[in-house]
Amino acid sequence: MQKSLSIKPSFAGVFLLTALLAECAFQGVASAADATPEATSKTQTETATAPKSVFGSDDQKSPDPGNAEDWTVAIYPVLAWAPIFGASVSFPNAPSLPSLPGTGGPSSSTSGATNWSINGAAFSGVSLQLKGWIADFSGLWTGVSASRTTPHVSVSTNAILADMFGGRKIYHHVALFGGVRRMGLNIHGQVGNLPEAHWKPGVWDPMVGLDWRQAFGRKWLLRLDLAGGGFGVGNDVDLSADLRADWRFAHHFGLTMGYGALHFQNSTTVLNQVHKTKQTFNGPIFGFGIYF
Repeated sequence: MQKSLSIKPSFAGVFLLTALLAECAFQGVASAADATPEATSKTQTETATAPKSVFGSDDQKSPDPGNAEDWTVAIYPVLAWAPIFGASVSFPNAPSLPSLPGTGGPSSSTSGATNWSINGAAFSGVSLQLKGWIADFSGLWTGVSASRTTPHVSVSTNAILADMFGGRKIYHHVALFGGVRRMGLNIHGQVGNLPEAHWKPGVWDPMVGLDWRQAFGRKWLLRLDLAGGGFGVGNDVDLSADLRADWRFAHHFGLTMGYGALHFQNSTTVLNQVHKTKQTFNGPIFGFGIYF
C-alpha cells in the first residue's frame, strides 16, 4: 500500500512537468513564427478559419443563464386553464319588479353576486422576442357558470378573448408593452325570481402592461405579465396577471405551468337599459410548448 501511494505523486509530478515544458515549447514556437511577416499572415489566416476553443470563445460559450432572449419563439398549441369563477350582475330597476326571496318586501336593487365555482378554459398562444422587442398573440375560449342559492343569483358566460401585444425592454429583464384585447361575451344572468337577462357585449380594450422574463440555464424560463386596460373604451375595467414557468425537456419541446387571473367589469346598454357585470377568473395553467 505504501509503495502504491508513493508512485502516484511521482506520476502526477512527471505529468505536470511534461505539460509545463510542452506549454513553454509551444509558446516559444509561436513567438518564433510571429517574428516573420509570412508566419504572422499565416497564423492570422489559420486563426480566422480554425474552429475556436470551447473556452474563451464568443461563438461557443454558454449563454447567459439569465438571458431570456435565447428563448426566441415559443408556440403554445393548447393550454389548459382551470379557473375559479365568480361573478356579479346588476339589472335596471323597474317599479313592477317582484320582490326577491327573503327580503320581506319589494326589492330596491336587482343586483347580486354568485359563489365561487371551478370551471375550465383552453387557450393557445405565440410569444416572440428579438433584440429587446417582444410580441405576444393569444386566444382563449371558455364557458363558465356560477350560482348562489340564497338569495338566488346565477350567471353563465361564454367568452372568446384575443390578445395582441407588443413591447420593448426598458430595464434589464423588464419590458413595457401595449396592445389590444378583443373580448366577445355571451352572458346570461338572473337575480331572485326576475326573468333571466341575456346580452352579448363585444368590445375592444386598449391595454398596457409590464412583462418580466428571466431564464435560469437552458431549461427553465420564468415569466410574469401584468396588464390593465379597458378605460371605458371597451370594458370599464380589464385587468389580468399571468405567472408561468417553462421547462424544456428536449431542445424544441417543453412544458409550461403557472397561475393566471382575469378580472373585468362591463356595462352594456340593452333596449335603453344598462346591464352591468363584474367577473373574475383565477386558477392554475398547464400546457405544452414548442420552442425555436
